Formats: sequence, C-alpha cells, structure tokens
Amino acid sequence: MNSTSLSRRHFLQLAAGTSALALAACVAPAAAPSTDGDGGGDMAPGEVHLLKWASFIAPADEDMFAEAETWGAENNVEVQIETINQNDIAARLASAIQSQDGPDAIQSNDNWGYLFEENLLDVGDVVSDIEAAVGGTFFDDQVAFSKVGDTWRTVPWTIIGNSHVYRKDMFEEVLGRSEWGIDTWEDYTATATAMKEAGMPFGNSIGHSFGDPVSFWYPYLWCHGGSEVNEDATEVTLASDETVSAINSAIELVNNGFADGVVAWDDGSNNRSYLASEISCTLNGASIYFVAKRDVQDVFEVSSHGLHPSGPAGRYSYMGGRSHGILSYSENVDATKAFLVHMAKPEFYEGWLLTSEAYNVGPISGYNDEDVWSADENVLPFREAVNGGTSRWPGFPGPANAAAFASRNDYLVVDIFAKAVTGEMSAEEAAEWGAAEVAKRYGL
Repeated sequence: MNSTSLSRRHFLQLAAGTSALALAACVAPAAAPSTDGDGGGDMAPGEVHLLKWASFIAPADEDMFAEAETWGAENNVEVQIETINQNDIAARLASAIQSQDGPDAIQSNDNWGYLFEENLLDVGDVVSDIEAAVGGTFFDDQVAFSKVGDTWRTVPWTIIGNSHVYRKDMFEEVLGRSEWGIDTWEDYTATATAMKEAGMPFGNSIGHSFGDPVSFWYPYLWCHGGSEVNEDATEVTLASDETVSAINSAIELVNNGFADGVVAWDDGSNNRSYLASEISCTLNGASIYFVAKRDVQDVFEVSSHGLHPSGPAGRYSYMGGRSHGILSYSENVDATKAFLVHMAKPEFYEGWLLTSEAYNVGPISGYNDEDVWSADENVLPFREAVNGGTSRWPGFPGPANAAAFASRNDYLVVDIFAKAVTGEMSAEEAAEWGAAEVAKRYGL
C-alpha cells in the first residue's frame, strides 16, 4: 500500500470516529448584482457554500458572516457559510468526496490537500490574485501545506499561531524578572525547573490531542536536530543520535519542570491549568490570553508571551494552517474563487485579524503591519514567530505529504517522547520504535 492510500485510510478512520455534527449555519442572502472583478470576472447569479470550523472567537465568525452577506448582495450570489466543530470537518469532507455532493469549498487543516488532490481544483489563480491584492508572498509552511507538487490545491486562509504564554508576576517572584528571558531550550528547562521547585511548574501535553502536543514536540525534535525523514523522504532518519539527545533532554524537562500528569492532557488541559494559576507557562495560541481578558482579568493583567526557544540545530516552530479547497464537483467555481479572493483582501481581512485578537495570523507577508500588532504589545511574539520564518511542517525537512500526515495523525513524534518520559522505553528504544513506525507510514 502506498503512502497516499495509507494516509487516506487513516484520514477516513479519523472521520469515522468523529462525533455527530453540530451545525451552526449562517446564510447570507442574495441581492443586487455587481461585477467587481474579485477573481472571477463578470459573474452570473449563483451561490457559494463554504464549510469551515466554528472559531473559538465568535466575533470573528460574525464578521465573516456579515461580509459574506454584503458581498453576496453586491454580486447577486447567495453565500452560505456553515460552521461546525473542528473535529467534525474530517467526516464532512470525506462524505462530500464520496457522494460528490456538498459544499463548494471546505476548510482544510494543514496538508489535507495532499490526501485528496484529485478531488480538489487547481486554485493557483486565486493564490495569484490574493498575492497581487495584498502584496508579498505566502509563508513557506503554508506553501508546503497547500501546494501539492506544482499545483495549489488549497488557498491559505490563516495561521493559528502559537507562542509561550507566561505569568510575569510568577517569574518576578521566583526569578527576579518579569521578562521572558528565555532564548534556548537549555534556558527553558532551567527556568521550568526553578518554577516547579517554587510550586509554579510549566505544562505542555504529551498526549493524543490534535493541536497542542504536536505544536510543542515537533519543534522540540527539530531544534535538537532530529527529523522523521530526509529531504526527499527516501530514508527514515528518526533513530539518530540527535533524536536520542532530544528525548533525554525531554525526560529532564518533563520530570523537573512540568506539572504532573501532562501525558494525559488534552488540548484544553493547559488552558484550564493556566487560567486557574496552576502552571506558570504553556505553549498555546492566543486563546488563553483573550479568554483571560474576557473572564479572568487578574490573570490577563499579569500575562505576556515569549518566543520559541532555539536548540543546537536552530529555532523552529509548528503553526497550524487553515486553508480552503474547492471541490471538483462544485458547479459554482467562478463565484467561489471570487469570494475567496474578496475575503482575503485588506479591506476585510485587516479588520478580521483585529477582531481575532492575534489568534489568527495572516498567512502572507503583506499582513505584517496590520493594526492587531499595535493594539497590544504582549501579542507581538505571535507575529515574530510567523515572520521569523521558524515554522515548519510534519515530515520536515521532507515534504508535507500524505505520509507525513499519517505519521502526525498517529502521534508518532509525540509518542517517542511520551514512551521515554513514562519509562516505558529508554530513549534509544523510543527512537528505534518511532523510526520503525515512520517507515510503515512512508512505505520505506
């Protein structure tokens, strides 16, 4: 079985295991015609049905609904934006492809375009129109996620950035400083150890949860020089001295600096622990910060963010990408392309980023100076992490292909650390186990 079909099987297993759909649709009705040339030329009356995840930031979705209604009215297009739970999109995408019926465009996570490239249209013209309208180019990791070979299969929409949210007051109490003050992973471990000794540990998941564990442990591996495969994905490289060193460093970090029980944490555990003042630092999107701003003012007022540490092999991060793919069965291709171009233009997108409060980051360099970055200096590390070019993709330095998705979806990189931290395996055994499992996903 080749890596593409293997990954498709894993994807469908994921889709089959999702919960029942929880739909919360917003329909923007049609109105007067217009031809503003937003990527589709003169448009006849039509419709656009977009399926996306229900954002953690409800006002950001509300902005999208309102803009869709306005654009639809101006262009005589009925626009329906349907929002569902993040974990349910996989099931809907698989179902739509199998039945060849459903939304015109579906939001994808990271490199889903690789799994269903034959079912997704070439959207290179949309990408070109957005680059011309915004200025700049799409960041490397978003290109890796959306461009399959020489063909753009999805249109990058947003980056779910991450940085280390930390308690300035706790740092001041224990370390005598309120600044981040961490540059390397050695600094990070030393700081976490001191904080845990004072009863204020750091905390990051080493469990099977979609976002946080992979966002932390992939970069930890890369920074120490480890990787799953080589550049052309012809050789498994995980069982290396660099990987073993990374695992041994992780054992020290988790045992000495992290809160107990992080192996069982999910994506919400660190949020709850931080907001409850049980931990002093965690890697996360901006959601902890804006939830604290809304609900836990005393935590919000003493929180800030720090940039990703560097390791012996450099400074790396892993940011989630969200993009839109147009399904090959769509009968509304021109209108859908025009809508996607319009929504990415500064006239709407800059305000949408501000509403998102740094939880969303623009996937293209032309959005480096939007207002959100001057609204609150405490979120600037999210921009620095993206603009600094540190973000990579599962399978790096190889391509973000279907096999890399299978490895990610099965949490192989996370598990090599978890197995060693829990004592199930030695560092060497965990690296060898992981290499054998990666080989299966890649067919090597």
